Amino acid sequence: MLPWHQIDGTRKRASSYDVSGGNMDCWTFAPGETRTLLEHEGSPGALLHIWFTLYSEDPSYLRNTAVSIQFDGEVTVAEVPIGIFTGTGPWAVNDLVSQPVSIMRSRRLNKDQQGVGFGSVNLTWYMPFSSNCIVQIHNRSEKELMMHFYVDYLAECAPPSARPLLFHANHNLCARTVPQRRHASETDMTNDLIDYDSRNLSNEHNYVWADIDGFEGNYVGTVLAVESHPDRHGKWYEGDDMFFIDGRSWPPALHGTGTEDYFGMAWGVHRRYQGWNLGVTHYERGITDHDRFYDGRFVVYRWHLADPIPFRRSLHASIEAGHANDCEQSYESVAFWYGRRVEPTNLP
Repeated sequence: MLPWHQIDGTRKRASSYDVSGGNMDCWTFAPGETRTLLEHEGSPGALLHIWFTLYSEDPSYLRNTAVSIQFDGEVTVAEVPIGIFTGTGPWAVNDLVSQPVSIMRSRRLNKDQQGVGFGSVNLTWYMPFSSNCIVQIHNRSEKELMMHFYVDYLAECAPPSARPLLFHANHNLCARTVPQRRHASETDMTNDLIDYDSRNLSNEHNYVWADIDGFEGNYVGTVLAVESHPDRHGKWYEGDDMFFIDGRSWPPALHGTGTEDYFGMAWGVHRRYQGWNLGVTHYERGITDHDRFYDGRFVVYRWHLADPIPFRRSLHASIEAGHANDCEQSYESVAFWYGRRVEPTNLP
């Protein structure tokens, strides 16, 4: 993000206003339909602010509505589900107040909404481009989707002195992680797999947030959703985060001490919490009648706008799924970063 006095250009907006002058200020998406909210061509600019609210009778619309963004002919956000992209997660619209994202759960038609619910989303990621930008929404549901939106942006900016670092969002979904076990010794052939190993000295089996190669830039944030079920092994928040920068081998340049620690908490995840750079948007306990104390559905976020992680040619960002990857749980994430391609001859 840039302070206002460093931004030039002409302010513009694409929105869903009713061009007839009426009050139907929304767009409707048929089942399976993709529509373009903004298509700009021909001058440098930047996305400044995206506001929207969605309505659908599909209880999974946070998963089944996706966003794609293209800058300078390159797709940098490729059909990322809107729930995880905005930090509220796949299960419900939750309040969130942070630097680049704010969400307010709303009372549609002045009535409380049970279940998934509805709300308003504000995104203020600064997203520069050299010549063109396309923003699209995909309705992957079998139900109709209604959307009110603003896309506020700059155009006709002065040509940048260098190619801008483009905004990226990498989505990953693992329905169930695979616990890593050590093999039985030759003297114990009663079972080919026995107790979980208590050590992990590589990132080979980690859950991957982003695997970036051939770019220079900055890693700026992570959203992680975990569903921990009591009938599956593993305490999910014991996993360490690891960032391997510019091809560095073990140990990683940045090695954490636990999942809840990376997301700015301690001794587990205890309640919903909204912080400027970190927090818990979804906290749902008691999904079964025999939950362990760490089971449930959780969505946590960590922005690195105050402490970005720079890289010059590559970045591998991952986290253990439980200590030493002993978890068999459901993980979903989005990794946010800015970057531009580096020519192979220029790689350090």
